[in-house]
Amino acid sequence: MNYSVDNTTSNPTSNLSAELLDCSLPIAHGIALISTNAIVGVLGTLGNLLVCVAVVTNRRLRRPSNYLLFSLAIADLIVTMVCEPLVVAILANITFFNDCAANLEHLFKIFSRLSCAASVVHMAAISVDRFIAIVYPLHYKSILKSYGLKALLITSWIFPMTAPVLGAVVPENFPKGFLGLGMFALSYATVFMCYSLIVISLAKHRKERNQLRAARSSRDFSQSRRSVEVRVAFTLAIVIVVFTVSWFPLVATFFATGKLLVKSQGIAYMWIRTLGLSNSAMNFLIYGARMRSFREAFAAIGRKYYRGVLNLKFSRTRSHNLT
Repeated sequence: MNYSVDNTTSNPTSNLSAELLDCSLPIAHGIALISTNAIVGVLGTLGNLLVCVAVVTNRRLRRPSNYLLFSLAIADLIVTMVCEPLVVAILANITFFNDCAANLEHLFKIFSRLSCAASVVHMAAISVDRFIAIVYPLHYKSILKSYGLKALLITSWIFPMTAPVLGAVVPENFPKGFLGLGMFALSYATVFMCYSLIVISLAKHRKERNQLRAARSSRDFSQSRRSVEVRVAFTLAIVIVVFTVSWFPLVATFFATGKLLVKSQGIAYMWIRTLGLSNSAMNFLIYGARMRSFREAFAAIGRKYYRGVLNLKFSRTRSHNLT
């Protein structure tokens, strides 16, 4: 039986019956999936908003690489604020009413494809940023401030938007899944090339440093700065690896043949899709664990929010006592 998402039959009645049969989930899995996606949606929304607020309000975080992380957080917010509520509604319909919720599924596909494509292109843009910062540190600021950052940000959003447009204009017999596969392949080729050159540059730099230990004192500042950039690059490499692990199962089940290899709306598909969407709630945890500047900014925002809540409670209590 063909479980492709685009599978249709010429008989509407039989098609409806097939959908009713296929669109069902065991209650236990349905409730677990609904709970997981709801938690991911709430946690991811709060975390990505925290990243955005931290970059906007903290001067130490206003640097090109963090503006790219800000933009990536926007892409993740599309998942947590739009896709996750749609998924929860779809799962509820499938679990409790055996309803495929075709209209909701269509909306979900539009936003999820945009967000996923934007995320993977952002990964490529972040890799280019790290490549320039480590391989050409003396020119990094001038390149990024003049045109580099704008070019990376524009590309990170315009490029993902071209896939749906191309998908609408290409002939019906063209395997549209390969458009997305091409975008993934190009983005990951960029990531691989940039990080390969970064590793080569670091190996070369280490060799030169060993040969010039006598001049170490005059190179302390540049070496310290380079160490910071390398740590940031390693942190963002973790972000890329986590993204890959989260999304690869879903990409593999579809792009390998141009159609789903597991049952559409089935248990395996829903859990694989949930794994991919959960990536949008992970990045802020990685930033907080690996980057001190983000960790301190998160703590400052938390303290400010806590003081605001206490002041509000105090004001309400005082006004109530006066009345």
